Amino acid sequence: MNRSTIYRPGMESLSAQLLGIEACLSGRRAFLDSAEQARAQREIEAGLALAETCDSINALAVAIAGRFEPFYRNAGECLERIHEIAGYGTLASCLSSLDIAEALFDTGLCDASGVASANLVIGRGHIAPLFYACRHLRRGMPLAFLAAVHDRVPSVVNKAYGFAYGMRHSLGEGVGIALGRAQTHRDQRVVCVAGDGELNEGVSYEAIRLIGELETRNLTLIVDSNGKGIDPLPGKLRPAYLAAYFDRVHEVDGHDAAAIGERMRDAEREGVSAAIVCHTRKGSHSFKREGAKPAASAAVAASKASCCSLTGNLIEEVRDGAPAHIFTADLAARFGLQPSHGYCNLGLAESALLTAAMGCPEDELKFVLTDDKYYLNAVDVLHSALIGSRNLHVVAARKNGVWGGPTYVSTIFGLLEDTVYELTDPRDLEACIRRRRASGSNGLYLLHDQPMERVLALRETYRRLSDELYAHQLEHAAGTVVLSSESMAYEAFQAVDGKRCAHIRTLSTRPDLERVRKLLCAAEEVVVVEHNGSRSNLAEYVEATLLIRVKKIYSDAYEWPRIETFQAAAAPRKLEALLTEPSCALAG
Repeated sequence: MNRSTIYRPGMESLSAQLLGIEACLSGRRAFLDSAEQARAQREIEAGLALAETCDSINALAVAIAGRFEPFYRNAGECLERIHEIAGYGTLASCLSSLDIAEALFDTGLCDASGVASANLVIGRGHIAPLFYACRHLRRGMPLAFLAAVHDRVPSVVNKAYGFAYGMRHSLGEGVGIALGRAQTHRDQRVVCVAGDGELNEGVSYEAIRLIGELETRNLTLIVDSNGKGIDPLPGKLRPAYLAAYFDRVHEVDGHDAAAIGERMRDAEREGVSAAIVCHTRKGSHSFKREGAKPAASAAVAASKASCCSLTGNLIEEVRDGAPAHIFTADLAARFGLQPSHGYCNLGLAESALLTAAMGCPEDELKFVLTDDKYYLNAVDVLHSALIGSRNLHVVAARKNGVWGGPTYVSTIFGLLEDTVYELTDPRDLEACIRRRRASGSNGLYLLHDQPMERVLALRETYRRLSDELYAHQLEHAAGTVVLSSESMAYEAFQAVDGKRCAHIRTLSTRPDLERVRKLLCAAEEVVVVEHNGSRSNLAEYVEATLLIRVKKIYSDAYEWPRIETFQAAAAPRKLEALLTEPSCALAG
């Protein structure tokens, strides 16, 4: 087929998405065997022919899959291949819920096209690949789409791919959504699938309480109970707690689809609210592709680590033997915390995480370590903690490339704290904490989780201008100067390196620009590149402070439920295109 023929009015979106999947498969070719490559290519060709007959990407997926026999013969094998091809993901979470999903398909709540009923809410948003695998066996999802999961095909539940609801976060919202649906559709049975880690969320507790107090009889909650989130949960799920708010609480083997389905039908037949606690087994939360070679030395091992993973040891250094209280929200592994660090894992209880820290002695160091997006669930409590505490250091890991951390989070945090540090280098985090500790003040830090090999590349190349600013290739500052937030530092470095332009990294969302005022005002053009595209961001701050015009490059196009998964991709592409213009030709 001549691919130029597929670009017809009204068809661009589907065609572009399909070709994007093909491009993703090209990049993953090394991880596909010859039979998978051949099959995927045939599916792409079939999809190009079918695009004009479909009105959505999910309908196109179903139409393609309907023309082929399933490539994989069981859902477990299919799930493993999805994760092996992508190289990462939450395989263990998907496998622990496998029989729960089979029960949903057996009872008609799901079919080959996805979630068949708007009354099914999948609260464990990150198990979307599980439903793709089950659909594949029912000729509803082609191999080509499976091989693009975690890139062009979203790994979190998404309306565009057959789910009744889209979720921006990977979990925490499902029980509340189900409550709202059940309250407004009293004559219909609503089913919600959640994890025991998700039930640690404050919003889940609130929704469960309301289910009982509002006498919501038409809701069934299915809980995947395995005692693990990312880390082991603080304690086991207590069925007696659920019994206080649900008419029936059943405990079943979570790997017995027939038993789960039977309890679902019982609840509907009796017209009562029910919680079905499915006891399951779960391995390591995060999947890693096999075959990675062990590090040859300690130095190599350090360079392969992520900057967040060094936080536990960093805290040991800055506390200097003094008392320190460390709280985390199910992310001990990400921050490299060990039992010897004496941390407390509160699960996904974001508000309690902060209030517990507030209760610790005022003159002793306190650390709260979690994810940037979790704080948006507890932003008012974060505000209270920063106002009512001293010596409190809040470190929020940013995992934009994988999780899709909020693009606007630094803007929001900037309303709570005068100085918000956006960092990649643990050495800079240590320096910030030490400066703040000297005065007993609090600190709010967005630690962009990068491989240390990237951080080391920045260390070697940039010159320190101040506590907040680093510069590269200042000899070209009279031409184009790129000013980036630290979370875009490495991507900007790659685009700038070797070209006739300078790059300045800022470690603060509101940097002191006096050190670079003359330099920026004298430049032919200033380009600001950052994740945030909302008001009061870095670009607007520079314009208002220096009274100059800047070119703005944002990476905020990514918001669930969009298809593109990698948030950092848009801005670097735009910056690279800008810097290939004649005025920024290659040096030398």
